[in-house]
Amino acid sequence: MDLPTLLLAIAPIFAVIAVGAVAARWERFSEGAAATLNDLVYYVALPALIFDSVAEADLSAGVSGVALVVALGVLLVGYGLGVGAARLLAVPWREANAVGTVGSWGNVGYLGIPLSVAVLGPATGFAASLVSTLHTAVAISVFLVAATLIDRDRDRSSRGLLVRIVARRVLGNPIVVAIVLGLAVAALGWRLPRPVATTVELLGDLAAPGGLFALGILLRGAVPALGGGRRGGIVAAVVLKLVVLPALAVAAVHLFAVPAPWAAVIVLMCALPDAATVFVLMAQYRTWYRESTAAVVLTTVGSIVTLPVVLTLAL
Repeated sequence: MDLPTLLLAIAPIFAVIAVGAVAARWERFSEGAAATLNDLVYYVALPALIFDSVAEADLSAGVSGVALVVALGVLLVGYGLGVGAARLLAVPWREANAVGTVGSWGNVGYLGIPLSVAVLGPATGFAASLVSTLHTAVAISVFLVAATLIDRDRDRSSRGLLVRIVARRVLGNPIVVAIVLGLAVAALGWRLPRPVATTVELLGDLAAPGGLFALGILLRGAVPALGGGRRGGIVAAVVLKLVVLPALAVAAVHLFAVPAPWAAVIVLMCALPDAATVFVLMAQYRTWYRESTAAVVLTTVGSIVTLPVVLTLAL
């Protein structure tokens, strides 16, 4: 992948964040407005986007089992390394869970799928959609389960109540529901009526600009997060996302002989910067959300250098 292609893909992301940051100068675009916009993205727009992407997938193209196992394994190892690094830096468990998620889950939807098709070719579209769906479902589920377990240590809920809380948070999560419904539609070969499909597409189109705009509003709060004791967790998440995770992916696809085009897609997905989606999730749980804002910006800037290098070495 050449640098101009990457810059053209990433430039609009910065542009929308910048518009949000400028708008934050006015009182009507306060943190309260960002919270409302965040809710719109999390509960409506992002589920619509993911459902549309998954439902349109052509499952007849065939699935590489070893590729899915490797993609899942790299994601989980990355999450574990992020949590471990955060704990070594004396970050509390609740925030360490966020560091692991931010350090392992990239911009697989907004950036990953379009880049896969543009750079690796149209034949990678199905693989990119499936790996993106796997990353999103697993990353959110792991975060929610861990957050529930950590909160349980505080209130000492019974085991039965804990299971119900975990099930409700994971199975009732709007993004997970969208993935499951999308897979059902794709597996059955259904096509939504045109008016319904268009409505879903319109709602999904709100996800990327809405999340990025909200992130821009809160960008000022990310600056203080770069100082003091919070800096260590941010650095750990950024290094993990841009350097460690891609290295793990390159090693894994070669070690387990993942076939093309799955190998290239896995490496690309693991080398991506963080998305506004991680900020949206952290903001919903009021956990490390200012720090995650900083991580999104830093990894997006850093990926201009790291992403071409990773793909040049791997492909």
